[in-house]
Amino acid sequence: MYMRSLIFFLSSVSMFTSACFGQHLVSFGVKGGVPVTDAFSDHTFTAVDVITHSFSSSKNYAAGLMLELRLPLGFSVEADALYRPLNMTVDTRVLPTLTSHFSNDVSSAEFPILGKYHFLHAPVVNPYIEAGPTFRGVGAAASYLSDRGFAIGGGVDIKLLVFRVSPEIRYSRWGKDATVTGFTAAPSNINQAEFLIGVSF
Repeated sequence: MYMRSLIFFLSSVSMFTSACFGQHLVSFGVKGGVPVTDAFSDHTFTAVDVITHSFSSSKNYAAGLMLELRLPLGFSVEADALYRPLNMTVDTRVLPTLTSHFSNDVSSAEFPILGKYHFLHAPVVNPYIEAGPTFRGVGAAASYLSDRGFAIGGGVDIKLLVFRVSPEIRYSRWGKDATVTGFTAAPSNINQAEFLIGVSF
């Protein structure tokens, strides 16, 4: 599902850039980085004879494609397609001595659409702020996670010859998880922060 989404994104980019790139309105590139926060909350559930501890044991990475449409007066719109595996680790103890350990990376793809404003029009360095909705698809193991949220962030565009390098910090607030019955679901961390670097031309 995520590969089809990326292919659709690429084909859309190809058609759009063929119409607009000659006017220098569109920049296209790659974006990647590392999450600052865990995907799942550190949570312990205690029943009569069972203790379940769920958490993220690694933060993994985020990587994908970016497309930016530049507008007048320092405004622009950026759309990303980022693949981000979400680590889910669950330790279960059945009293008195039986224990089990499960750790898995759940596939997810994030699609933020962000309005940006560059507030310093210098030749080489241009700081910016950004905000907008974000969407995601998550693998079956964590399909109860919210599929939409809101993202804000800020960074700086650095012009290097024909390329732009854009380090930034992005914060995402996801909606509430869906109600799950039949088992104890590992609750997500609805507050997410990432350090990302984009390279575009």
